[in-house]
Amino acid sequence: MASKKLNVPDETMSRKDPEKFFQIVEKLGEGSYGSVWKAINKATGIPVAIKRIAVDNDLEDMEKEINFMKQCKSNYIITYHCSFRKDNEIWIVMEYCGAGSVCDAMKITTKTLSEEQIAVVSKDVLQGLAYLHSVRKIHRDIKAGNILLNNMGESKLADFGVSGQLSDTMAKRQTVIGTPFWMAPEVIQEVGYDYKADIWSYGITCIEMAEGKPPLFNVHPMRVIFMIPNPTRPPPKLSEPERWSNEFNDFLAKCLTRKPEQRPSADELLKHPFITRARGHNLLVPLIDEQDIIIGEKGREAALGLESREEESDSETDSDASGGDMGTVRPLKPRSMARDDEDDEEEEYDSGTMVITDNNQYDTMVVNNNNDDGDTGTMRPTNNNNNNHKKPFVPAYMDQFQKKDNTSNNNKFEHLTLDELVKKLDEIEKEKDQQIATIMEKYNITKQSLSSVLEEKKAVR
Repeated sequence: MASKKLNVPDETMSRKDPEKFFQIVEKLGEGSYGSVWKAINKATGIPVAIKRIAVDNDLEDMEKEINFMKQCKSNYIITYHCSFRKDNEIWIVMEYCGAGSVCDAMKITTKTLSEEQIAVVSKDVLQGLAYLHSVRKIHRDIKAGNILLNNMGESKLADFGVSGQLSDTMAKRQTVIGTPFWMAPEVIQEVGYDYKADIWSYGITCIEMAEGKPPLFNVHPMRVIFMIPNPTRPPPKLSEPERWSNEFNDFLAKCLTRKPEQRPSADELLKHPFITRARGHNLLVPLIDEQDIIIGEKGREAALGLESREEESDSETDSDASGGDMGTVRPLKPRSMARDDEDDEEEEYDSGTMVITDNNQYDTMVVNNNNDDGDTGTMRPTNNNNNNHKKPFVPAYMDQFQKKDNTSNNNKFEHLTLDELVKKLDEIEKEKDQQIATIMEKYNITKQSLSSVLEEKKAVR
C-alpha cells in the first residue's frame, strides 16, 4: 500500500504528530475545504501534498472525503496515503502533483489552454470519470481547480470533499452541491441526478480552459442558479465558436446537452474524434515549465496572488452580496480573444430574482436537503401552500436567504417583496460601482503624479 511505502501510520486520522513524518515545504493553495501544502516524507524523501482542514468544519464530511479517496484506485485519480488529527486540524496526505491545478497554471501564466492541450487534459479526465462512474461514484465538483497536473503533463482528478456515491437503492442524488457556474441544470432543479451531472460540469470546464472563465462569469452566482435550468435558454458554448474546430464544438455540445438522458457517458465521449485525436502529455510541458519559471522568480504564493488576497481580506469590513471571498480564479486573457460581453447578453434574461454584479471568483456551494440519505441537511425544502397563483421557480436551498438572523441587519428587509428586494439590490450595486469609480479616479490621479515625479528623478540620475 502507498502508506507503507511512505513509512507512515496506516490508521485513518492517526493521533501521532504528522510533523514527525513530514517536513512542510510551502503552501500550494487554498480551497473551500482548507489549505494545501507541499511536504517531504522524512524517511523516504518522497514529496506529498497535505490538505489541512480545521476541525470546526464538519468532521463527518472529512471522513467521507477520506473514505472516498481510500476506495479510489486509478491512475487518473489522486492517490490517498494517510491522515492525521493534529490539534484543531485534520491532515490528509495525498499524492503530490508538482504542476498544481490547471486553474493555477492558467492564473500564474495568464494563459489559457490551446485546443490540443484541452484534448490531452480531457482524455485523462474522462478516463478518471469513467472509473468513478463505473464504481458508482459521482465527483460533483468538476472544474479546472480540481484537475491537477504532474510534471509530465498528466492530469488527475482531485478534491473529493463534495463527492457522492450512488447506491443500488438510490440511483439519483438529491443534494444540491458543487460550484454554481459549473452546475448541471438537473442538479439545480433538485429533480435528482446521476453521473451525467459530471459530464455537464466538465463541458463547462472545457470552456473555462479555453477562455479562462466559465460561461455567465460576470453574473452574480445566485442569479446564475436561476438561469442555468431555464429551458428556453440555449446551452452554453464558446464565445467565438468559429475560432475552434468542429470536433471541439461538437464535443462541447454533447457534454452540454440539457437532458441528462441524452447526454453521453464518459466512456462514450472517449470515443469522440476530439478525444481520439488527442496527442501526448508533452503538450502540457511548456505551460508547466513557464509556470515553474514564474514561481521561481516570484514564489508560489505571490504568483498565485495569495499574499494580496490575505491583505485584501484583512482590510475588508463588509461582505458583498456574494458573501465575501468566493475562490481563487481570476479572469484571464484567453487565446481565443473571447469577448467580455456577457453583461449585455444577460440583461436580456429577466429571472426576476437576482441582479448582475462583477464576479471574478468562485467557490463550491454545498447545500444538502433532508432527502439525501446519509448527509446532514442544512436547508429545508420550501413549504408548498395551497395557493392557486403561479409562483416563479425557487430552489429549496434559497431558503437560506430568508432565515432570520437577529445579529445582522437582514431583518429590516424582511417586509420587502421579491421585486422590491431585486430593486434594492440594483440600487446598492449602482452605489458600489459609483464608489469604485471614485476610488479608481483618485488612484489614477495619484499614480500619474507619482509616476511623473519618478520619471523626473530617474532623468536627473
